[in-house]
Amino acid sequence: MNRLPNAGFLLALLLVCLSVAACAADAPLHPVRAEIPVQDDFADLAPLGDAIGDKRIVMLDELTHGEGNVYAYKARVVRYLHARKGFDVLVLESGFFDVARLWQLRQPVRTLAPGNIFYMYANSTEVWPLFDYLDAQRSSARPLELAGLDGRLSGSLSRKELVPQLRAHLSRQLLDASQTLRLERHLDQTQRLLDGQLFKADAAEQTQFLQDAQWLDTLLSAPASAHGEDVFNSDGFWRRVNASVQRMAEVVWQRRPFDEHDPVMAGNLQWLMEQAYPGRKVVVWGHFGHLNRLGGYRDGHAGGLPPVDNVTRALPAALQAHTYVLHFAGAQGRYLDYVDQHVIDVQAKPDLLEPALTAASPSGAVFIDLHAGALPGENNPAARLWSMDYQETLSLPEARQRFDGLLLLDRITPATYPPR
Repeated sequence: MNRLPNAGFLLALLLVCLSVAACAADAPLHPVRAEIPVQDDFADLAPLGDAIGDKRIVMLDELTHGEGNVYAYKARVVRYLHARKGFDVLVLESGFFDVARLWQLRQPVRTLAPGNIFYMYANSTEVWPLFDYLDAQRSSARPLELAGLDGRLSGSLSRKELVPQLRAHLSRQLLDASQTLRLERHLDQTQRLLDGQLFKADAAEQTQFLQDAQWLDTLLSAPASAHGEDVFNSDGFWRRVNASVQRMAEVVWQRRPFDEHDPVMAGNLQWLMEQAYPGRKVVVWGHFGHLNRLGGYRDGHAGGLPPVDNVTRALPAALQAHTYVLHFAGAQGRYLDYVDQHVIDVQAKPDLLEPALTAASPSGAVFIDLHAGALPGENNPAARLWSMDYQETLSLPEARQRFDGLLLLDRITPATYPPR
């Protein structure tokens, strides 16, 4: 990447660095390659691996769902963690049921992804090489397996397969006639919810649906260890599906705010870590709001509701202690809005740290270990880093609370997404 900063900018950067000369030698700045080589030795990512150490979970965030080169960097980090650090499960911010069933089909991920994996991941060309990598590794001695954590079950596999498979799983239950009728009523309503046809349920139907969902949990009471050969068809798996369906309904009916999906997502991730992949090392890929350490929506909700724990914060303390959070952002550029597919411009602001930090790397990309030392601008109370959707910013002390490391780019580029 060619970068020709003007003389004024270089002078400003020099002054910033001189102001922290006493600690500049300790500044944990590690240049990262701008281009991904065909034969990748990942040498430039070794400082990241050292920083991660023996952590079992690595969270890879994104600020917008629409930065193409951020996707490309994240995909490279995933491949590095698999090839060099022993991580062998990738968990996407996509449907818990959909991705589980997609992976079990053993067909090309890129083919099955549209309609089953979150559409920005499924359709952004920068993510496709990662799907191809998953397929290429599937028959190896240590494949990189794919899973999803999101409780919003909107994929075609959920709509087509969830209810029939749940019915088949429950067919072993000895139910009397009234229980059978109750179960069939609930399964019919669940199908209508997944098809988007239960949104206008009246108060009585909502209450009855949620009561039946809680009753359904009593039918899925086998202990976690009793899953036989297929953990993804166990009572424990279906309890997580049921929890996801309940929260979908509660949010649709505005009984809960939308970000209360996060505790359910955290429960799904915990189940994956403890039951589906015990002892395995997992990479989690999702949005900043879900994955940073302090929570997603710090201002709470209209009406005075308190902030809700996001995925990372809702995990048990033991899993949080084994988690490394890597934050991705750029100084400026453009991204693709995932809602309306418009390209949004991001302009660097005064006192923004990203331009000065990425200037330390000839490629315009740098990994920063937030636990390893002071940074240029450390003592400037006005210094800021980008936060939610490039609309908000945060201070460096707050960044140190939210993340363990930063991977910063001098410029973001929009995800390449084919027209609908």
